[in-house]
Amino acid sequence: MIQRSSRLDGVNYEIRGPIYEKALSLESEGHSIIRLHIGNPAPFGFDTPSPIKQAIIDNLPKAQGYGESKGVLEAREAIKHHYEGRGIAGIDLEHIVLGNGVSDLILMSLQALLENGDEVLLPMPDYPLWTSAVRLHGGRPVHYVCDEASHWYPDPADIRRKITSRTKAIVLINPNNPTGAVYEAALLREITAIAGA
Repeated sequence: MIQRSSRLDGVNYEIRGPIYEKALSLESEGHSIIRLHIGNPAPFGFDTPSPIKQAIIDNLPKAQGYGESKGVLEAREAIKHHYEGRGIAGIDLEHIVLGNGVSDLILMSLQALLENGDEVLLPMPDYPLWTSAVRLHGGRPVHYVCDEASHWYPDPADIRRKITSRTKAIVLINPNNPTGAVYEAALLREITAIAGA
């Protein structure tokens, strides 16, 4: 028998665990379930814009094999120009890395960042991959509260209180997943200042 790694202790990913299993059970009983758990926009009528579909079709002949490891150059340049247009100076194209979905990038960034016992501040409620990924990479998730009574905004004082000598990162998701809250610029600046202190 193959023993699972102890790194899986405390790792839960509810969108693929008991909640998902309960949804399947309810569906088998004839209940209609709206699947919001994986962020798939297609069932809700959000389709890929036609110009993007056409660009994919046009580029299929060049899409054989592996792409650039940091992502498609044109896409990285578009990101750089977008943020320069918003007034952000000093963006280095070499620091823009694209991935095959945010889940892969979360895993890679935490793997590169964390030593055993390091802490990552995460919003609560959170996108469940964050908590699981921090634990999976030997870290300790520390949750700061995003309170419904405060429009799901985090409290900067709560974040400050939870920072220790082992804190390696503050995760800020904006718009927040799963609450949908979009943070005001002043709040973003305050949390950024906390992270930079």
